[in-house]
Amino acid sequence: MKNPIDLVYVLGSGSKWNNNELRISLRSVEKNLTGIGNVYVVGEKPDYLQNVIHIPAGDIFDPAVNADGNMAFKILRACEEKDLTDDFLFMNDDFIINETMAVSEIPWLQKGDMANHPDKFWQMEFYRKRLRRTFEVLKERNLPTIQYDYHGPMLMNKNEFPKVMGQFDYKEDIGYTFRSLYGNCLELPAIPVLGKKITIYENYKVSLLCEKTKNIAFVGYNDRGLNGAFKWWLIDAFPEKSKYEKNHPDDRIFDLYFWEKNGCRYADGVSVFRKYYHHKNLLRMFEMGETEVMRKKLNFKLNMSLKEILQ
Repeated sequence: MKNPIDLVYVLGSGSKWNNNELRISLRSVEKNLTGIGNVYVVGEKPDYLQNVIHIPAGDIFDPAVNADGNMAFKILRACEEKDLTDDFLFMNDDFIINETMAVSEIPWLQKGDMANHPDKFWQMEFYRKRLRRTFEVLKERNLPTIQYDYHGPMLMNKNEFPKVMGQFDYKEDIGYTFRSLYGNCLELPAIPVLGKKITIYENYKVSLLCEKTKNIAFVGYNDRGLNGAFKWWLIDAFPEKSKYEKNHPDDRIFDLYFWEKNGCRYADGVSVFRKYYHHKNLLRMFEMGETEVMRKKLNFKLNMSLKEILQ
């Protein structure tokens, strides 16, 4: 049996969902990943977290300018921990382990040689300016120029990562994409990302999300993709509380999800209405007790919210 491998999450302060992104990611880890050692969280610590090793660390750069620099800094901080396993899995809160696997078997992935990207590829998105800067410095040093930036889990080594980053001034200007620096300096044997990972960049309905994520090992997303339907998909995929959280969140979509999945019970619906809706007269009527009329009215109100979420 292989030795356990620790996980290192780097966490900033820009959560758009009250740090439920990390909550769901940890649920996916507990459900689908075997061979895990400790979980390190470097950065902020949401108040629901438990059974993790927390390392406080703030952002040292403006996240809008050098987001990779902030992540590299936090990974380097984790590498200083003597108890961290030599090999560890780098994670962000918006990475989902979508299939059962052993952490030691997670492959390195790549998106091809950056030298083959057309000119128009570099003209889109601020992030690609940093990627191009990475490509250029690798080319200057006669190193391979494979794109290892694929927004998913990546196995790293706590001795090798500082050596690699020590060769580049990742703090300068807009920085570099540390994944491609690490992968190319070590010439990691990576396989194509296609068919292994999907990233949700836009709004999709739940049915299409189920289609797109079927037989996909890793799911990533960004803030544009984190709409109500995708939150619903995440909760539906990982509804069980993990050992890394103290409690279920106070969150409207979570509560509506469990209200519907538990059979739309009247008392549960009244509780949801009390927490998230501001109709005092209606609430007073609902609290007087269940009748057929009140049940239909309550269900109508909550189902209207569900339609808004899932559209």
